Amino acid sequence: MLPVGRITSEQMRGLADIAERFGSGTLRLTVWQNLLISDVADKDVGISIAAIQALGLGVEASAIRRGLVACTGNAGCKFSASNTKGHALKLADYLEARLEVDLPINIHLTGCHHSCAQHYVGDIGLLACKVERGEDSVEGYHVYIGGGAASTAEQAMAREYAKDIVFDDLPQLLERLLAGWLGNRQPSESFFEFCRRHEIEALRTLADKAAVQALAA
Repeated sequence: MLPVGRITSEQMRGLADIAERFGSGTLRLTVWQNLLISDVADKDVGISIAAIQALGLGVEASAIRRGLVACTGNAGCKFSASNTKGHALKLADYLEARLEVDLPINIHLTGCHHSCAQHYVGDIGLLACKVERGEDSVEGYHVYIGGGAASTAEQAMAREYAKDIVFDDLPQLLERLLAGWLGNRQPSESFFEFCRRHEIEALRTLADKAAVQALAA
């Protein structure tokens, strides 16, 4: 697992060494910004994991962090309107501390209209924008939900849920949205299925109710 696709040169050399010692010498990058070490024998899995952990990396992650994708962001792209990778990690930290998500959920953060992170096919897609706050312009996002590309049955363009959300307000908005899903879904119903079963206004209402219930508890 690579945190939003970030890896140091030292870690890369270390992974290459692990691949040479315990695998077939190949490394594969995934569309989820993670990395696979190919052809590791069962007897070498434990020692390989220990070697990966010694590099400061891991092989496990929460449902939220597994599906987290972020483009380069304004740290490396002149078109980006926000720090997508930094925001992605902050969102994961916030949501993991408050919600128990037991099914896969994909959150895609993209910095501009080029949509390198493909926000339009994420369960939750976040498109960066600048939001006017008094006399200042701050980093924020338009929020889209219910996108998918996993299979023929789950192919859809995400629908607009909220616009011009300042990043400081975004973690709470996503917490309410996910809590609305977790509290009102049918048995084993994915976030994608839940979103396609409801109109946007109904989803907003369920999210608001989840927030009220949390306060009451």
